[in-house]
Amino acid sequence: MVPPAIHTLKIGRLQWINVSDPEETALEYLRKKFRLNASDIADCHPELQRPKVIARPNYLFGIFLFPVFNPSSRIIEQKEVDFFLTKSAIITIHDNQIPDLGAFFEALARRGESARAFSRDGAALIAQILDELIDTSFPLLQKLSLDIDTLRGQVLHNHSNPRFVTDILHLKNNLVAFRKAAQPTEGLLNRIISALPRHHDLSREARIAFDRLIDHTHEINEHLEIYRDAIEAVEDTHSTMISFRLNDIVRVLTVFSVILLSLTFFSNLFIIEAVDTPIIGRPFDWWALLGIMTLSTLAAIGIFKKKKWL
Repeated sequence: MVPPAIHTLKIGRLQWINVSDPEETALEYLRKKFRLNASDIADCHPELQRPKVIARPNYLFGIFLFPVFNPSSRIIEQKEVDFFLTKSAIITIHDNQIPDLGAFFEALARRGESARAFSRDGAALIAQILDELIDTSFPLLQKLSLDIDTLRGQVLHNHSNPRFVTDILHLKNNLVAFRKAAQPTEGLLNRIISALPRHHDLSREARIAFDRLIDHTHEINEHLEIYRDAIEAVEDTHSTMISFRLNDIVRVLTVFSVILLSLTFFSNLFIIEAVDTPIIGRPFDWWALLGIMTLSTLAAIGIFKKKKWL
């Protein structure tokens, strides 16, 4: 009996088997039916594996990672999609967290006759599946760019908000997750192109499709490099503004400390019980001392302003 997580779409002599839940029963069923290597099946379990492409005698096995945005936590997560490519079947295994893959499977099932073009060109179907997955990165690129531009504007207009530190770290974490998923893809596609002819004829249309995928992955990685520099620029701007603000605060506190220290020293001079202490004991001595201290304070402030320390 076929496990419920396994969905099969027949296109002529070719099958697309889409596994939306990599539970043990479904994986064991696939292992026995298609004589898959046990170590490859073990790599299909939910724990994330490193991206790779392995050529076996009777099939091609690949692990791809794709970025997916989690709206509840506002973070970009890495989702794994595993591929087994045999002469008669394309097997995709995932945890159903990439809606575009399931939507493409259903759309292809509804097409009927128009989908039969893939029955004569399995490599083109593989390229189309990968294209649907890779294209999910472009809306995320746009969102990441918008988030960076928004944060940069906020930092420039209100650099004292402590929330910016958390926002910068959040963006950097999203970028790291995105890059970890996207960077290996170009190399994996080249390995598939070199190994695929042993299992499927690589038609001219399929080759063009794979070349287009490589161009897309290269474009994505170029954008990610630009965004990394942009986030670092925002972080440097925020750090510089905070540093300037701290310098201003320290300068003002230092000036007032010097003024208060001088006043303290001046007042302590007249506390000393001496016979010839000036001013003390004469009429209006308190007001005279207050006037001297006020004048010295104003003089110090004037000097500091002239030196542009205030």
